[in-house]
Amino acid sequence: MLTKLGVLGSAMAFALTTTTPVFAGTAEVIHWWTTGGEAAALKILVEAYEKTGNTWKDNPVAGGEAARMVARTRILGGDPPTSMQWQVGAPLMALAEEGQLNDIDAAAKDWDKLLPKVIADNAKFEGKYVTAPMSIHGHNWLWGNQAVLDDVGIAMPKTWDELIASADKIRAKGYIPLALGGQSWQEIFVFESILIDVGGRDFLTKVTYDLDDAALRSPEMLKAFQTFAKVRDLVDPGSPSRDWNITGGMLISGKAAYMIMGDWLKGEFVAANKVPGKDIACEVFPAGGKTLVFGTDAFAMTAVKDPAAREAQLALATTIMDPVVQKEFSLRKGSIPPRLDVDKTGFDACAQIAMGEAAEGHLFLVPDNVTDATGIGALVDQMTTFLHSNMTPEEGMTAMADAVAATR
Repeated sequence: MLTKLGVLGSAMAFALTTTTPVFAGTAEVIHWWTTGGEAAALKILVEAYEKTGNTWKDNPVAGGEAARMVARTRILGGDPPTSMQWQVGAPLMALAEEGQLNDIDAAAKDWDKLLPKVIADNAKFEGKYVTAPMSIHGHNWLWGNQAVLDDVGIAMPKTWDELIASADKIRAKGYIPLALGGQSWQEIFVFESILIDVGGRDFLTKVTYDLDDAALRSPEMLKAFQTFAKVRDLVDPGSPSRDWNITGGMLISGKAAYMIMGDWLKGEFVAANKVPGKDIACEVFPAGGKTLVFGTDAFAMTAVKDPAAREAQLALATTIMDPVVQKEFSLRKGSIPPRLDVDKTGFDACAQIAMGEAAEGHLFLVPDNVTDATGIGALVDQMTTFLHSNMTPEEGMTAMADAVAATR
């Protein structure tokens, strides 16, 4: 049966079980891993892939948005790369709907058993895999400088009420309670953690996936805005527009007690000789919320038809999902493997917490990869506008609900 996916040559599937490829090819790969830690992780994948007899042609583009634009331009121009870093979920489905992707089911025989269901479901189009997931990054992590916490005499908070209650003690010792880079993509991690704290996973779903008007105007949302308003007093005056890594430096150096940021921040810890889970305490926040908001690094396979390019894609997909490759890659990048059967040995305490959350089915795909882009964009815009204003919680809630409603 013909589908919108590119044609998969079944004769190439057997090549994956051989040492020497039948059609040794070159995979040109567009990605945005350009920093030192990312490059070290990528080297694991590249070396493993080239052992299959294929060649990796590197095409790095700084910044995810820029890299996706380059890939999209190449596709529309009729000169697609072999593979490209791309989000799972809605952004991936949009490409597949246009017939711009090949399926890689020949390399994905056991993936349904190996991957969390939320990743497997969002890596497929019409029931077939079109992308290979490389790593998972959790977003709603609360990090605490252990030396600061010890000096103040407090433990890591489990809830937002506990975090806010500790602020006076932290300030009294001369520290900033919360390090925050005032950019919308950083601030949404804070807001999402508040939504979980107020109403749990179901409320987060109604607000960020469903963009439900009743939820956006509910007593729970008002409480969320009341908590979010208090964040204004937890951060320092230099917060607006500050980059995440500079903000992370405040936590690492002991200027700030806490920071909410994705687990890629661990790369900064390691570079500063700080041990995650020891020197820098960690908590999926709020604790007990059974929700780890996450994004997945994955490589989509474009609709190339050349036999050598098709085998190169299948070999790449197989290499990406190799358990040793996933482990060694994640150890260097600060992520966790999508595969649920990867040995935890060698992973830091924080990564092992994340792996436990994944195994328990607590993963929650980042809303940008699920819901209407215009609607979630309006929500994020109003969220950051509120934080950088003197609006009351009631005004902030109404403005957000009205802005989202206007996109329908």
